[in-house]
Order: sequence, then structure tokens, then C-alpha cells
Amino acid sequence: MRRTLVILGGADGSVGVYRRARELGYRTICVDIRPGAPGVAAADEYLQLSVRAPERIDAALRSRTDIAGIICPASDVGLPTQAWLARAWDLPSPLPDAAVEASVDKPVFRAVCERAGVPTYRSVSGTSGPELARAARGMRFPTLVKPVDSSGSRGVISCSDPGKLRAIVAESLTFSHTGRVVVEEHLDGRHLTIEAIVADGDIAFHAVTERTITPPPLFVTTAHAMPAGLPEDVAESLPDMLAAVCAEIGYRDGPLTFDAVLTPDGVLYLIEMGARMGGNGIAEVVESCYGVDLMAATMAQAVGEKPMLTPKPPMPSLVHILASDRMGRLAAIEGTEEVSAMPEVVDLQLFVQDGSPIRPYEQAGYKLGYVVLTADSPERLRAVEVKVRRTLKFRLEPQGDEKDMAVPLP
Repeated sequence: MRRTLVILGGADGSVGVYRRARELGYRTICVDIRPGAPGVAAADEYLQLSVRAPERIDAALRSRTDIAGIICPASDVGLPTQAWLARAWDLPSPLPDAAVEASVDKPVFRAVCERAGVPTYRSVSGTSGPELARAARGMRFPTLVKPVDSSGSRGVISCSDPGKLRAIVAESLTFSHTGRVVVEEHLDGRHLTIEAIVADGDIAFHAVTERTITPPPLFVTTAHAMPAGLPEDVAESLPDMLAAVCAEIGYRDGPLTFDAVLTPDGVLYLIEMGARMGGNGIAEVVESCYGVDLMAATMAQAVGEKPMLTPKPPMPSLVHILASDRMGRLAAIEGTEEVSAMPEVVDLQLFVQDGSPIRPYEQAGYKLGYVVLTADSPERLRAVEVKVRRTLKFRLEPQGDEKDMAVPLP
């Protein structure tokens, strides 16, 4: 029986997928150019190739008869390869081209929203500062400058006035594989993430997290909490918004993740999408809150089976990202046993060890780990989050005459 999954990418956000796949009886092949990627150690097999190289992956694996499905759980980068290989290997649920393009190109997604009739906002895209400075005349500042094809907040920079736009565009361009960025109006409001499973063209399940982010000029996720508690009219209209986007891109089966903003006047804007699961421990939070296993559902659809979706009444849950505000080398981690013993702690994932280089948390890939919590009330949940922050200590090696220091968690 074919029970091997090819998983594109071994980033920290994918580690839970490898572990869950093993629990469900799948073998896994991790495809990643980096032999030190966290997912490599969690996989059954490792293929050292770029997830941007479908032809080379095909050449390495085309003779295998045990491959049942392919997924790209932690980043949009590998979605074009997922679509290409699913068709080449005649696997279930290949991604539509329109879904891939909307996931890896932010201006394409903006156009999808316009055609689908969901709320949108002004943005322009291009390849140079002067070009975009001209195109952005008349836009409301501050704006956000983003690589059109990045994820994990890489290269996302706030621009407070038009005079700074050229320099910020040049900086953001260094994070774009295709050499293009988008300048878009900044939306004030509640930052949200929407996770969904689409089955036979219907929104079979969706959940919304309240997203906490770092302050400008960076916008990196520090926590996701749910249930988000949307206004009644927004909650009622959301499934139709998602269904309209799916219809526009021809997406009938699989996971979806969206970043969104709910403005003070009650308008919900979809900011960007990925035809995959969200990272940063969101799948674990959804399962803790609603009892729905997004990882198992995604794997089931990848191999042509129907997902099991039986939500329970929500239980307050969150994921807190563990990160540093400074650079250094890790000397020790303290408090892990105490944190793991807390009854509200569902999962503690650490992606660093003694001697690991530590970087300031300027993008999602620089996280130290995350902790998933659940409690019987939002107040208790936040109290435990504070307790975890006070208990868990990441100590950095001393620099020069300095003593070793404990990194304050965000």
C-alpha cells in the first residue's frame, strides 16, 4: 500500500507535520536544500534538493511506487513544485494554477479579491523605487512594502512617507526571488489569521485566530489566540467570502490560510493567502481549540481521502512564539521542565540548542520555538502565557566583559 508522503520543506513550521504523519502511519520524505533544517531529523528519509526544483525532485523520485501524496505545509515557496509534481505523478488533489499564483504573488491575490467581490484596498507593484514612487502618488501613507513572493514577514517594511519609499523598496527587493515588491495601504485594526479546509468546493471548516504582531517597522507574528470573537455580521459573511475566493481560483480540495485585518468600521479585508496550512503552530492551536486536526485533514486530502472534520465547542487556546530581541549564541535554556509540567501546556517546541546562533526576531524563521496553551477561560489563558514567559529563560553566552544574559521573551 502506498503510504509515503513527500513533504516539501523542512522549516521549523513543518516539524509537527512530520511527527503527525508518523502517528498516522505515513512514511515521510523531507525535501530541503538545507541538511540542518529542523524537519530533516523528524523525517524518515531526506532528499537534499531545493523545493524550487521540480524536475530534479522528479528525477530523484519518479521510480518510487510508494508515494501516495505530496504537501507543502510551512511555506508558499514550494507550492508551484507541489502542483507540478502532483500532476507529473498523477497524485490526488493537484493544485490549480490560479491557486498557486494567488499564493505566491500578492498582487495576483489582490486581483482575485477584486474579481470575487470581496473588500479590497489600494496597492501597486513593480521592480524599482522610482517606478513605485510614481505609481504610489496619491496613496494614503503609511504604506507597507512587501516582496510579492515572500512569506514569514521577510522583507515586509513600513514606510511612513513617500520620501522614504525608494530606499525601503530597495531593501525589500533583496528579499524577493522574482525581484518585485508591492506597496499597499496600511490597514489599521485587528490582525487575524483564517484557517480553512475546502472539500468538494465547499468551506467544510474554518477557524479564525487573533494575531499579535511586533510593532512597526516589522510585522512579525508573536502569538495566535482563538476563538477570535468576530462581530456577528462579519462571522456570518466570512464563509461566503472564502467560498467566493475559492470559486475564483478553482480551488476545490485542500487547506487554505489567510492573513486578514478587521478595521474599526467593521470591514474584513483578506490580505494574502496560501493554498496550504498556516505555520507558527496554528494547526496545533486549532486542534486544541476546536478538536479539528488540520494536519490529518491535509494529509487525507493529499492521498485522495475525505478529511475527518468534527468540531467541538471552542476552548480558549493560543500559541506563543519564543524569540529573542538580540543576537548571540545560546548558552543554556532554563525552565523547560517547569513549563512542560504546567497543565495548560499542550505542546512545547524548541528549535535551538546549546551553541545555536540566535538572531533578533525580525522574521518568522528566527523563532526559538513556540508553546501551545489551552485553558478554561481567556483570563486564565493569558495568565499562564505570562507565567511561561517568566519561567522559560534562554541564556546567551557573554560577550567580552558582559555576564551571560537571559533573553526576555516577547
